[in-house]
Amino acid sequence: MTAEIQAQPTPGVGTHVDGQHYHRPRTDAAAIRDICREFLHMHDRAAEIKADPAAFHPKLVLSDHVRGTSYLDKVADWVNRFCGSMYVFLFITFGIVAWMILGEEIGFDKVPWPLLLTILNLPQLSIMISLQVSANRAQAASDKRAIADHETLIALHEMGKQQLDILEGQDRVLAILNNFASKDMPGRQEHIQQCVDQILATVGPKPAAGAEPG
Repeated sequence: MTAEIQAQPTPGVGTHVDGQHYHRPRTDAAAIRDICREFLHMHDRAAEIKADPAAFHPKLVLSDHVRGTSYLDKVADWVNRFCGSMYVFLFITFGIVAWMILGEEIGFDKVPWPLLLTILNLPQLSIMISLQVSANRAQAASDKRAIADHETLIALHEMGKQQLDILEGQDRVLAILNNFASKDMPGRQEHIQQCVDQILATVGPKPAAGAEPG
């Protein structure tokens, strides 16, 4: 994890993003283990962030940061990009329509188009597995992003609490100052001066006997 407050990095390929160093996992399974390890230590991370929230740095988490770098993972990336392309969608859609029209007109595959249905059903199992692999990788990226967002929210919440404490302290100081600067302060000063004069008159030196005043 990349921040002033860090967890142990996962061995893998490093990627620099916004001045931060990300360690990509070797495989998707390693990425899931890394996420589980971070989740188990979330309480300790929260305590570290609360101890010094100003030292925490938010992280940008992209799907590429949690994807494996092995050969099979690269193949999975290519398959997912290929199957999820709009060009493939348009090619298959127009191909099916053309097959249905030409198959009936020419006669090589009449209604109910058994050859077309057979060809379309063959790759479905592989495509379904590919979609599940893509969903698992997307879920791993979502979990990683959720952990990063949770840490950021903890830091923001702690800094918000500190700001509220500062504002409450300022309110108490302002109340004290307002009390001293209230409108009846001149009357209080006069009362205090009278009390001081009475005290001085009581404890002051008395004139000697037979001495004329003045």
